[in-house]
Amino acid sequence: MTDLYDPNRHDPNRGTPDGTAPETPGNRAGEPAGFGEGNPRTMPPAPVPAPGPAHAPAGADGGAWLPPVPDFVPSPEPARVPSGGEDADRIRIGLWGAPRSGKTTYLSALPIAAMQYRRHHEGGWNISGMTPEANAFLSQGIDLLTRQRTFPEATMGIRDMAWSVQGPQRKGKWGIGGRRPNFVLDIQDAAGEVFGDGHPQQAQLVGRLARAQGLIYLFDPLGDAEEATENFNFLQSTLTRLTAQVRDRQGLIGGKLPHHVSVCIAKFDHPDIFKPSAELGWAKQDTEGAALPRVPEEQGEQYFQWMCDEFRGSNARLVRDALYAYFDRRRISYYATSAVGFRLTPQHVFDYNDYVQPVQADTKQRLRTSPVPINVLEPLIDLEDRVHRDRSRERLANVRRGRKQR
Repeated sequence: MTDLYDPNRHDPNRGTPDGTAPETPGNRAGEPAGFGEGNPRTMPPAPVPAPGPAHAPAGADGGAWLPPVPDFVPSPEPARVPSGGEDADRIRIGLWGAPRSGKTTYLSALPIAAMQYRRHHEGGWNISGMTPEANAFLSQGIDLLTRQRTFPEATMGIRDMAWSVQGPQRKGKWGIGGRRPNFVLDIQDAAGEVFGDGHPQQAQLVGRLARAQGLIYLFDPLGDAEEATENFNFLQSTLTRLTAQVRDRQGLIGGKLPHHVSVCIAKFDHPDIFKPSAELGWAKQDTEGAALPRVPEEQGEQYFQWMCDEFRGSNARLVRDALYAYFDRRRISYYATSAVGFRLTPQHVFDYNDYVQPVQADTKQRLRTSPVPINVLEPLIDLEDRVHRDRSRERLANVRRGRKQR
């Protein structure tokens, strides 16, 4: 392989062969600033289908027409979350997904995403292990993805890990006060097969998911096409057992599970997923930095709807129906996720003509450039914030009840 440079390594002297500054989307010769037609490194303009019963306008900004979100009847906002007892200061996040959905790679990319967070935001996030085994996992994962540029081996069985997570100072209401996220993250990394019905370790895993406050669910659009890794096969059985456990301890809220859920639509960088997403206008490019394509956060649920209804269909629709049936819909958020990101040019810019990251070499897949994860840390940040808000409301409610009793 010859294309193994590191776009994360900043070289202020790097430029074009004649010594000029490297080209970026806004300074290429003969091109206007910003993104437009004719720019080979940007995505093609999305076609705008004629409006009809299957489409609804995205808004007044002239954007692409988007599939509508099915109607639903909102239920009252859950008012409580069961207390975690002596472990109330910990946040338990369950990681969930079918075999080969990329759970171990996601966890390995998490500390890399935390280190890269400060590139586009104020402050940064730090992740460290609470045990030697957890630190070893972090170190090995980073080494595999960045130095060896290969993927970690899939998990066998269930692996428990506790990580210490510190975030940047957050501003409070009206810019006053605020807090600095500082928590212990308990993660259970389990092989996808464990989620299947009849697996001897399924009961152990379900018990741990029941004690979690948040769930990261990796939905693999590619694996869903294969019977052995269909997402629904590894979802429904676990959901029914999980609901039974939480119900028996009277933890359901409005008949639904109390967990917050981040649905990660995995492998967004894969051409079979990214190309149709770009051509239909779901992916929008950042207007600065590496010009990375993303699905806007506010369109995450609509993107998942399209993925289930039109791109994948069949069992994927059952996955969506199950999520809506077992969880409060307002407790679910959606992300188009890539653990390794896109291949970038030496100038650290996305190129639509050459963005595929993994290549086959030495009997295994290797990464062409160091990973730039997309929406790997964000689902975790969102879960922590939502769990924190729940706990704050619960503490306030307890204080008010105590005052009334006096």
